[in-house]
Amino acid sequence: MRNMHRRKRLMVAGVLTVAAASGGVAAYATTGGASETGAGPGQQLATVPPGPERLLRANGLNASNAVPVFSLENGDSVGLLTATNTKCLVRSLDGRVAGESCSSDAGITEGRGISVSDECGTNGKNLMEITGLAPEGTAQVRLKISDGNSQTVPVVSGAFKVDGTNPGPGDPYPTGVEWLGNDGTSGGSAPLPVTGDEFCLPAE
Repeated sequence: MRNMHRRKRLMVAGVLTVAAASGGVAAYATTGGASETGAGPGQQLATVPPGPERLLRANGLNASNAVPVFSLENGDSVGLLTATNTKCLVRSLDGRVAGESCSSDAGITEGRGISVSDECGTNGKNLMEITGLAPEGTAQVRLKISDGNSQTVPVVSGAFKVDGTNPGPGDPYPTGVEWLGNDGTSGGSAPLPVTGDEFCLPAE
């Protein structure tokens, strides 16, 4: 029997998640809510009609104006958009929005601009992609692993990515990130929006 997995969206108390997961992919994201994303008075996110680019629309942004930052191994492209006191990353595939994450500068420092997606089906390459916004002045991001190891990646235009594979049961898994300056000094750390037992949960 083929081992099927379900798609899962992680909701964190006080944090709004907006991600469009394609078939066989689980998407996890933390983004600031209306007060975090910098929506103007009377333009709280709850009043923005559901649909594609909801977070972007709440901030007066349009995905078509995103500045390309990098491409992911799963085929998605990632672009950056900025508004007053807010930055957003938008992921797209074949010209269609696949996910969005937005946060204020303060929220970025706390990790509220990070998203994780992983392939959960039996087909494909079992890829896991971590993308996120980095605080001002961050040159590199160190991804912490549960076994004490780490992986360091560069920051490009205020954003970072980690291409990898989804951890299997009992395998070491990513736990959080550390912000590093040009001289390698730490500027703080933040957790990921998904924990070890939540990667590609099996179908119920």
